[in-house]
Amino acid sequence: MVELSDDELIQRTRAGDRRAYGELVERYRASVIRRAQAILRDPIAAEDAAQEAFVRAYAYLGSYDGQHRLYTWLARIVTNVCLSQLSARQWHMLPLERAYLLPSDSLAADDPELAALASERVRALQAAVAGLPAKYRDVLILRYWHDLAYDDIAQVTAQSLGAVKTQLRRARLLLADRLSGQSLGYEWG
Repeated sequence: MVELSDDELIQRTRAGDRRAYGELVERYRASVIRRAQAILRDPIAAEDAAQEAFVRAYAYLGSYDGQHRLYTWLARIVTNVCLSQLSARQWHMLPLERAYLLPSDSLAADDPELAALASERVRALQAAVAGLPAKYRDVLILRYWHDLAYDDIAQVTAQSLGAVKTQLRRARLLLADRLSGQSLGYEWG
């Protein structure tokens, strides 16, 4: 089966040949995992995302029209799986900016009031981000919580670099507006 083209393997898979799909998975497994790992930055989560992406691809193989390369189609599927995983776990991760949100551990331990205020800042930020429209929330989370570069965000979201920059700017403005009534000391630039 190694000598067969992707199109031939797809036709065989559609006809019920599971070995043909296994060959497609083997061909693209490493690339799909690399893409997932670039987004999730976690090798175990990337393996899970790749597996889920291949299951989804198998289920929707009938909708693959062949206009684009198979990898392009698979990459879009794994990207969507990864974005869903990031969205589901977005608040289960410690934000990178936690140092800006909370006082040092020794100050918080010495002053329970300061610790409570810092905790309120985190909740207010989380609520403000959660309330943003999805397209702004997603790019904001990818940039600031997952530390992706603008180019990576553009690739993950299948948008132009300019669109990503515009959405990030608008997301920061919306977030600043939502937080402006609260004296949390944020400056988003």
